[in-house]
Amino acid sequence: MAVVLIPLDSSKSSEYCIEYYLKYLHREGNQVHTCYVSDYFGDVGVLEGPTPGRIRELEEEDKRKAAAIEAGVTKIFQSAHIDGNFTRLTAKNPWHKIIEHSKAIHATLIVIGSRGMGKVRRTIMGSVSESVLHHSDIPVLICKHPSEKHH
Repeated sequence: MAVVLIPLDSSKSSEYCIEYYLKYLHREGNQVHTCYVSDYFGDVGVLEGPTPGRIRELEEEDKRKAAAIEAGVTKIFQSAHIDGNFTRLTAKNPWHKIIEHSKAIHATLIVIGSRGMGKVRRTIMGSVSESVLHHSDIPVLICKHPSEKHH
């Protein structure tokens, strides 16, 4: 039995990850965990960023996004007759939280999407999927949506 973690966001790449997992990897008895990592706004200082009111708006927007992702994945799992679960996590560094969560659930595989950032943006910002791949102690499958062209 595998314990699979599929980190999600609202991209096409994430949806494709679930589809790919279900089509090619899922086996009866696998435990399927999905997660969404919300931004952490807890220690943003007054002079460093948005106002407290704007932070609340961003947090509410993020909660709505997480709820929409959860509803979508729940629908997919119900259609496939899979008893999967969803966890909303919060962190400054999503890749770190994904690794931490994979250890907490004793995952044996991470299936994560590639958002297809360009070379410059990826160099400046880093890539969550690349960081997960680099820091994980377990196998990581990075799913690239077929519509993303290699640059």
